[in-house]
Amino acid sequence: MVKPGDDQTDKDGQEAASQQQAGEKRICDLLDEIYELEQFRREQFIFRKLSSYLKSAFTASEAHTAIECYGPQLWPTATGTVYLLHATGDYLERAASWGDASLTHESLSWQDCWAMRNLRPHGVRDKGSEILCRHTAQASASLPSLCVPLVAQGQMLGLFHLQHLKNVPDTSQNEAPADPGLALAVAVAEDLSLAHANMRLRESLREQSTRDALTGLFNRRFVDEFLVRELARAERKSRQLSMIALDIDHFKRINDSFGHGAGDAVLQKVGIILRAHVRDTDVASRIGGEEFLLLLSESPLPLAAKRAEDIRTAISGMSMKYKNEDLGRITASFGAVAFPDHGRTAEALIRAADKALYDAKHAGRNQVVSARLPN
Repeated sequence: MVKPGDDQTDKDGQEAASQQQAGEKRICDLLDEIYELEQFRREQFIFRKLSSYLKSAFTASEAHTAIECYGPQLWPTATGTVYLLHATGDYLERAASWGDASLTHESLSWQDCWAMRNLRPHGVRDKGSEILCRHTAQASASLPSLCVPLVAQGQMLGLFHLQHLKNVPDTSQNEAPADPGLALAVAVAEDLSLAHANMRLRESLREQSTRDALTGLFNRRFVDEFLVRELARAERKSRQLSMIALDIDHFKRINDSFGHGAGDAVLQKVGIILRAHVRDTDVASRIGGEEFLLLLSESPLPLAAKRAEDIRTAISGMSMKYKNEDLGRITASFGAVAFPDHGRTAEALIRAADKALYDAKHAGRNQVVSARLPN
């Protein structure tokens, strides 16, 4: 028999249980929110550290070390790769990576990536949700994936690629990313892009400050700085350093007869010959007018004299025309010296090289003179 009040008691019990469940759900929701906020705070802390290193990186190697260090902390389960566009603009080269190496490529065609084609992020949750980039591994282990192009100052620089993410944000909208996951990836890509753009700018400015604009050879400023360092190294390691001074013969006559444009053409051609006859460790420079200077690291005087003779032969054998006018035979005179035999300071070596060059001019031009050993 049901006693009076039992229905009310059951109803009160159900309401209490319902309230308890609602309270527990609210607590769980709050805990989830706290966890998400803590994750967000952690991600922002790591991102700020990564951003700081990227902004202060002087070399690409430093920037890539930073992304390989902090990338796994931002995306613990993912495989990340930074690809940079090759100088030819034809393909991308792997510059940095972490995670499963089998999911990355040494190089790939930028046309294989939808993000690179559209210059906007491209994410794929599964094979049926979006079109998969051709460079992304077909295995399900690679998904979800996210591609973010590296672009700075309107110039395409490379690709930031993440695979095997926990989840992938929606990239189907054209609006600015509202998804925190996409915003983080885009922010990292932007900092990477700016880091590489700044490094390229610094390199360009450095090149402009140390290179002769007409010939592309190093200028006098660079030679002065390099020679001091190289002489110190040669002194410390007891090694030789050779120097070759050269001057184009009768250069004023070329300018007077055919114009300064013809003279510039001759200087450019000589610059090409010099670059073809020096090693990566050597320095070929134009120090003013028609005067050039070569620094040959760890080379004795006989080798320098042989190199000068090869260059002399190449210059005297070139045939040049300017505006359909034959410029005639172009020749140059050379003076060769070596450290420490002819001087232990930059000033002493340059004086000795100029003296040997003057002797070559005085002896009839178009020849190589090696400095004599001091008495």
